[in-house]
Amino acid sequence: MATTFNEGERVQVVDREANAEDVKSGLFYNHFRGLTGTVQKIYATQEAVVDVEQESLTEAIVKRHIEVQESMKTKWLDGLSEEAKSRLTESEKDFRLRYSLLVHVSDLKAPDAAAIPVGTRATLAEIEAKEQAYLATRQPTIAPAPTP
Repeated sequence: MATTFNEGERVQVVDREANAEDVKSGLFYNHFRGLTGTVQKIYATQEAVVDVEQESLTEAIVKRHIEVQESMKTKWLDGLSEEAKSRLTESEKDFRLRYSLLVHVSDLKAPDAAAIPVGTRATLAEIEAKEQAYLATRQPTIAPAPTP
């Protein structure tokens, strides 16, 4: 029985050797093995787009991915007028590329416990603490009433 996945679900690419059929389809390569990510889209052909978590990429692939990202960011910013650049917020200037794969659903599985990056996800207590800190910055400060 094949495991089914839903869009938005966290998955891991299985660890197997690529074969001749994989070369023909282009849906599996040896460097996909063990990568973890989130299913973005599942097609009727049982192919899935997976956005890969950068933490699961090899150091060489991360380095190349960042080089391409910075190159594209520079090219994009250089194509804007100074006026357009000045209107961008810092978050709008934060140009991020996703690393996505197209794989057959049969090459996906639920992630191993070892595949879950340690320390990359905030705990509920950390999220609540950040929320409280943010809310404290949003509260108006009330000055004490002047003494007569």
